[in-house]
Amino acid sequence: MAVFGRNGISRRTVLRGLLAGGASVVVPLPRLGAMLNSNGTAYASGATLPVRFGFWFFGNGIIPSRWVPNATGVGDAWTLSEELEPLLAVKPWLSVITGTDVKVADSAPHASFPACALSGATNGNQTMLLPSIDQVVAQMIGMGTTFPTGLHVGIGNSGGGTALGDTISFSGVNQPNPATFSPTTLFQKLVQFASTTATPAAPAAPDPELLRHQMVLDAVNTEATKLRTLLGTEDQQRLDRHLEGLQELQTQLMRAQGPKVTGTLVNPDTAYANRGADGSMTRARCQAFNDLLVFAMSTDLTRTFSYTFTPPASFEVYTDCGLPGGFHGDYGHRGSPKGAAYATAGMNAGVQFAMTNLADLLTSMSQTPDGAGTLLDNAAVYTTSCTSESQTHSPIDFPLLVSGKAGGKLKGNQHVRLIGENSSTVLHTLYTIYGGTSETFGMGAGQVSNGIPALLA
Repeated sequence: MAVFGRNGISRRTVLRGLLAGGASVVVPLPRLGAMLNSNGTAYASGATLPVRFGFWFFGNGIIPSRWVPNATGVGDAWTLSEELEPLLAVKPWLSVITGTDVKVADSAPHASFPACALSGATNGNQTMLLPSIDQVVAQMIGMGTTFPTGLHVGIGNSGGGTALGDTISFSGVNQPNPATFSPTTLFQKLVQFASTTATPAAPAAPDPELLRHQMVLDAVNTEATKLRTLLGTEDQQRLDRHLEGLQELQTQLMRAQGPKVTGTLVNPDTAYANRGADGSMTRARCQAFNDLLVFAMSTDLTRTFSYTFTPPASFEVYTDCGLPGGFHGDYGHRGSPKGAAYATAGMNAGVQFAMTNLADLLTSMSQTPDGAGTLLDNAAVYTTSCTSESQTHSPIDFPLLVSGKAGGKLKGNQHVRLIGENSSTVLHTLYTIYGGTSETFGMGAGQVSNGIPALLA
């Protein structure tokens, strides 16, 4: 544990301890006030606060008439549409961009459009021809973090045969960043990371079996107690919430893997019904990933992420919505045996369910202190899909959202409608605010040379 003195601590401070069996463990800390300058706008050392970026993707598109808000404008001049209503709590951070089109040809259903929406170029054979936007931004802001190319998570993993696939983050051609579909796997990845500070030897990786017998946070309790004496009341409370949240999440994830002690064997389908198996479409699984991503970003383990709610042309069953049958065929293409009206209502419910889970992540970010503001104030989350109108694989009026203020660079709370504009203008805007200097973004029909000034603060 490194400190500057009673009135300040290093932003690289971590808590260290030993698990039963002698394995080392390191737990990073959230951004505490004691690490910052008097205004809360930079680290006490003079370094600027980092900004974060991620994309959040959902497959199968939208119903445009129920997605596009009725009015444009800023603040009270516009209201959320039916399908965007779940985002009401985070409307102050939300920019809805409608009217733009993906300009590349539809070379493969559910492949060329999502590739362009994420990279500004069409697709190759199960790959992208340019890096996806998360990797473009990661090259500019990820250096020095534990996971410089980001964390990549997924909920549903059942996509169509002609679709891009369930991996939609690419560092380049044939350089995929596969998503993790297990919250437990991501949790173990976060708590077992090697310290970036200089040590005589790298700490040994904890045996996963030890996690069954002793909580990781017990191992760092002594250092946590010492650290509290160096902090003010607000930072003490923030540290306590941080550690309590990690401990609660750890407990949930261990239990979700099944009973760990001898005795009565608990049916996991009954005991853990709110989460479900890896790959299942439940809100509880999304919330588990949300907590882990917020933890990783708030501790600066990473500054970028990709989040695949469902992959392009997803055939997942939306059990939490009470929708039987594969979503792509029964609802996206209105093929439900219960008829077109039922299928349309199901499609609408599925989009609302996706936005509910996006709202959960954004709300958690908006409630996580970060410097003088929140994590969502210092981040941007880009949301898109694999098509606009799902039945026809339409590229027209493509669904695009940008949430967050990106450290004061984005306006938020607005609906901007740009009929016929290239959807890559949103990517160009994001690329530029994170430090990109090239005059163009994208390739071929997806290339643009301008962003959207109205999005800027």
